Amino acid sequence: MKFARELAEPWGLFLGAASAGVAWAVQLPVVAALGVGIAVLAARAGVAVATREPPPREARVLDVTPGSAEANWLQRAEHAAEGFGSLSDSLDSGPLADRVADMEPVVQETLSTLQRLAGRASATGKALSRVDLEAVAREKRRLKGELKSAHEDVRGDLESALSAVQAQADVHARLSGARDKLLAQLQSGALGLDSLVARVAELTAATTDFAVDTGAVRELSDQLEGIRQGVLETEQATRRSLG
Repeated sequence: MKFARELAEPWGLFLGAASAGVAWAVQLPVVAALGVGIAVLAARAGVAVATREPPPREARVLDVTPGSAEANWLQRAEHAAEGFGSLSDSLDSGPLADRVADMEPVVQETLSTLQRLAGRASATGKALSRVDLEAVAREKRRLKGELKSAHEDVRGDLESALSAVQAQADVHARLSGARDKLLAQLQSGALGLDSLVARVAELTAATTDFAVDTGAVRELSDQLEGIRQGVLETEQATRRSLG
């Protein structure tokens, strides 16, 4: 389909026709001239398909486990974002309304990132549930005990088994640390948005469009940017550690 679209692209058709015209002008037979034009058109389309960059892939949003800690924090963040939007819509036109409206896309971007973090937290929790840490600990104790009296001909196998069990424990530790980080950031992001809504409500009640406290508005923007950066950094860090 991509190749066919490139064949129909106007610039490619022009290039093919021009090439055929040049071939005919140097007295090649008509059939040969047409062949030159078609070859140029096909080559141009092939190069375009091969070199065109694919569209950026959107980050996958994972399902959030209902009733989980991450679901609760995400719901808190969603309510805060709704509250911010409601406050923004309720303001009369003026400098303050403009400043608050400029912040709303950043609030929505932050919420989208929190949704991805919550999905990743749920996925991490499910992965954790597949590693029985108590069973792993028992296996480690058993294998270490057997190694103390093992003959040389089985020692290598026991050491390999112990390494495999240790790998499970290491996976559990990484997953547990990542989930703790995700939950902490979800909590921080949700409470940060809550605080932001409260400050906006306070500011709208205490100021008028004739006396906008630009310093206070700047503080709100800085606060929101800090929240946004925090959740983005956590997403990037957990993506690197978990893949």
